[in-house]
Parts: sequence; structure tokens; C-alpha cells
Amino acid sequence: MRSGNLFPQKRLFLGTASLLLVMMAAGSVWDYSISQAAYNPDSPFGLFFAAFGEYPAALGFAAAGSMLLSARNREKHLTGVLQIIAGCWFIFSGAAMASILPTNYLHIPAGLSGGIGLVCTVLTVWGTLRLCRTSDRRTVIRIAAVFLLVIFADILVVNLIKIPWGRARMRLVASDSRAYFMPWWQAGTGLRDTLVAAGVAADEFKSFPSGHTANASSLMLLCLLPRLSPKLADKQNFLFFIALAWTVLVAVSRIVMGAHYLTDTTVGFAVGLAVFLGISAAILPRHKTV
Repeated sequence: MRSGNLFPQKRLFLGTASLLLVMMAAGSVWDYSISQAAYNPDSPFGLFFAAFGEYPAALGFAAAGSMLLSARNREKHLTGVLQIIAGCWFIFSGAAMASILPTNYLHIPAGLSGGIGLVCTVLTVWGTLRLCRTSDRRTVIRIAAVFLLVIFADILVVNLIKIPWGRARMRLVASDSRAYFMPWWQAGTGLRDTLVAAGVAADEFKSFPSGHTANASSLMLLCLLPRLSPKLADKQNFLFFIALAWTVLVAVSRIVMGAHYLTDTTVGFAVGLAVFLGISAAILPRHKTV
């Protein structure tokens, strides 16, 4: 046995962090021009990822709930019952979130959106339960905790920044002559207060950072699956690149839709990555690999 982590190589995370720094630098100089060139609110690409980009967070709840069911305490009856209740609640919450999200951006029947959400949730629950069959119960509980804490922390941190920051979205700047571009380091609360009082929706001033991108980055939780099934140990980097690709696509789509600037999506991604690494390191012990 040798000491190590069932985790992607550190250089992948360092490379991603370096890329985020480059993107932040570029956005700090060319934020508006990049967004202006990419802006296309009718883009099918942008609409698709607006509707489904946050699915990793919704399905992450369902996966965590499945882990709680699988690893329920069978010796302490009350503890086991509470874990079953919590597991079912998180599965239901994830299914509801997955069913509702697309209707906020696509004109599709609620039944179709609900059906897609239900199918994705069922597949997530089935796959998670299969992975947990031979896993150590305490390990499964720890990973479930990481899933839940990462998703909740992403949502909390992003909103703690974006609500008081008050940066106007690109689509508002493009459509309302009263609005104007402000760099990411300059809070737009004065403009927000003026235009909200004039009837502009407060949501138009939640540009920095991108919640969609932060929630998309929770797909990094896939990197923990080798801890449930060591057979996936050789898929560590593959799982990382799936998560990276999805997050980047969502980030680009938010710029295309005029919902965010490059710096918004970069910081959203950075928040998600930092939260994932920090919580994983705090809760999960080092593993032994052959």
C-alpha cells in the first residue's frame, strides 16, 4: 500500500486556478467588449445551458440523499429513521429543483420539464446506490456531507457577494439607456437603488458573481466518486475534465445570454472550486491506494 488520494492530480487544480487568474485579468480589461461581442439572448446554446446549467446542484442533492439512505444506521433505530427522512427529503428537493429549473428559461410544458427532471433524478439515485453498495458506511456519510455542504456553500457565498454588490447585468446595459457598465471592482448599489425605484427588477443587479457557474462547478463532486468505488480510481482525471468542460460551457453561455460578464463567471467558478477543495480537505481523510 502507498499513501495517496483517490483524487485528480494537484496539477489539474493548479492549472485550473491559473486559467481563472488569466480569465480574471482579461475580463478586468475587456469585460464589456467581450460581452458585447458575444451577446445573443436568442442563442439556443445559451438558452439550453441557462435551463440545465445548474443541474449538477440539483442532482447533487439527490445523490447526497441516496448516500444517506444507503449508509443509514441499522443498529440505532432512531438515527437510521432520521437518515431515511433526510435522505428522502434531499432526493425530493433535488427532483423538484431539476423539474422546475428549465421552466425559468425555456417555454416548454411543465410536464416535459418535470419528466426530464424525474428521469435524471432516478438515474442519479440508481447510480449512487450502486456505487455505495460495497462502500464503508462512514465514508459514504462523509461524502454525502461534502456534497451537501459544497452545494449549500456555493449558493450562500455567491449570494452574500452578489446581493450587496449590485452589479448591473449586461442585458440591462444593452437594453436600458439609463444603465451603464461598471467594472467588477466597483459596486453598483447607487445605480441599482435608482433604477429599482424606477421599476427595474432587482434581479437585473445580481451580475457579480455568477450563481449559474458556481452551481455548475459543483459537478466537481464527481471527483469524489472513486472514494465510493475504487474501480473508478483510474477515471479521476476523466471525471475532472467532465466537470471542467461543463462548467466552462455554462460560464460561456451566461456571457452569451447577457446575464454575466467574464469576470462574473470567473469568480463564480473560483468560488465553486475553492469551496469544493476546502470542504473536501476538511472532511475527507487521506486514502490508501494500492
